[in-house]
Amino acid sequence: MNDHRRAQLGAIADELIPAGSGMPSASEAGVAGQYLDEVLAARPDLAEPLERALEGVDGLEGGAAIAKLRTNDPEGWGVITAVVPGAYFLNPAIRAALGYPGLERRPIDPDAPPDYNDDGLLDSVIARGPVYRPTPAD
Repeated sequence: MNDHRRAQLGAIADELIPAGSGMPSASEAGVAGQYLDEVLAARPDLAEPLERALEGVDGLEGGAAIAKLRTNDPEGWGVITAVVPGAYFLNPAIRAALGYPGLERRPIDPDAPPDYNDDGLLDSVIARGPVYRPTPAD
């Protein structure tokens, strides 16, 4: 991606993720640089749709580009809103500032009780009991 498109993406990204609360803006975090490259290395299928989306809003300021994408190019908007936060959270400094280490290996102990109900989220389902429709007989 050329420098013009990267600058354009940076301007759009800063509208989506501005600096605040001690956190850097998207462009300050490298969204249009190193971390964009990492996103596109992991998802090369997004490169062409991203280029097309940016081409469609060439010459527009960040906010106007976002408005046009949201209204006229849902696919482009989807690509932008996948790439920008993905690149932002690839930055280790951002993850550290949020206290999120990223994906971690968490082995499952087959002898331990299941932890899927530790927070009580399934209590109402368990209390309700099984609900199903019998399979029709042939």
